Amino acid sequence: MGIEAGRLTARHTEPLDAENYASALTGDAPGADVVGLVDRLAGRIGHDAIFKSSLVESDVPERAVTRTEPLAPATGWPAWKRPARLLPRPEPLFGVIALLPDHPPRRFGWRGEMHDVIAGDGPERIHGEWWVRDGEVWAVRDYYRVEDRQGRRFWLFRRGDGVAAETGDRSWWMHGAFG
Repeated sequence: MGIEAGRLTARHTEPLDAENYASALTGDAPGADVVGLVDRLAGRIGHDAIFKSSLVESDVPERAVTRTEPLAPATGWPAWKRPARLLPRPEPLFGVIALLPDHPPRRFGWRGEMHDVIAGDGPERIHGEWWVRDGEVWAVRDYYRVEDRQGRRFWLFRRGDGVAAETGDRSWWMHGAFG
C-alpha cells in the first residue's frame, strides 16, 4: 500500500560547504571567505549585531565613523593616531593642571582617580563644523595623547584654544583610551 518506514545509513559523511575555485583558476592564493561565518553569526545573534566601522569625512571624531554592512568594502583607517574605541560621550575631567595654551595636562582626575601624566603629545586642533551646526562656528578642541605613571594611555581634549573665550570654556574632557 506504500512505504511506511525507511532507513538511510551513511557510512561516511563530510560537511558540504561552498568552495571558492576562482582563485585556483587565476593562480592566486585562496583568500579567507567570511560570508559563511557572517551568515551563521547573523542567524544566531541577529543582522543588526554584526557591522563594520567605516570612515566618514569629518574632523569631529564622533562623526568620523559610521556603521556599515559587514561585507561592505573596507574604506581604510585614518593616518593619525586615535583610539579604536571612543567613549559613548566625552566625560568631564576634574583637578586638571596644565600650562596654557598648548601644553598637555600634567595631572588630571577622572572617574574618582587622579592620574599623574609622565608623557604627552599634542595638541591636535579640531575646529567645529560650522556647516553642520551654527553653534560650532568658533568651536575648537585641542586633543592630547597622554600616558600616566601606570602606563595607561588616554585621549583627552580641552574645549577652546586656551586663549580666546569664544572658542570654548577651557574645560577638559576624556574622549577615549588606547589599549
